[in-house]
Amino acid sequence: MDTQIQPLQEYLTNMVVPDKRVNIDINPEHITMLHGGKSKKQLSRKKKPSKSSTLTRREYTKLGLHTLPTRQMKYEDVLPLHRLWKGYMKEHLGLNEGDEVPQVYQPGYDAFSKLLVKTDLHGSKMSVIKSRCLTLVGISGIVVMDTKNVLKILGKDDHLRTVPKSECVFSMKFGSMEFIIFGKHLCIRPAERSVKKIKNYIEPFDC
Repeated sequence: MDTQIQPLQEYLTNMVVPDKRVNIDINPEHITMLHGGKSKKQLSRKKKPSKSSTLTRREYTKLGLHTLPTRQMKYEDVLPLHRLWKGYMKEHLGLNEGDEVPQVYQPGYDAFSKLLVKTDLHGSKMSVIKSRCLTLVGISGIVVMDTKNVLKILGKDDHLRTVPKSECVFSMKFGSMEFIIFGKHLCIRPAERSVKKIKNYIEPFDC
């Protein structure tokens, strides 16, 4: 390596004004970097791994951030959330109570159905109208948590129930309008679902 450094030292020295060359103090490590290699000392230096500022899913679970109290929640307490959701729906779908939604045979139905699937369900009133698991049929209430695979619905009896999306067909009400949504279209995390580009219509399954 010294035979490679020496020519570089001479070259750098010759680039300096002659009367200033005596003051030159060349760092061999810097020359090595200019030459394209690294010294053993440089190679031994390791960057400290940067700690992510975001929590992992395991940390979320440990802190209880993805859990809800099952008995302390009251239906009346989440009614303000439902009112906020209705305001959001008016803006999201561009609808007001009493408006008519596009029918299947109308040109705007496809775009409207894709927009409906992207809807944030927190605060919505949902009912299970069909399911492979018959015990889930009839569950209704306000959605207080929407995850990738389940909806947590708080009923009027103040009971919090966990409903799997893929197994059910849901009815969602907005004013005088009622929408039927197949749960398997919702099996994406809400934040991802809201920005996901839906290319094709997916045929519903038979329960």
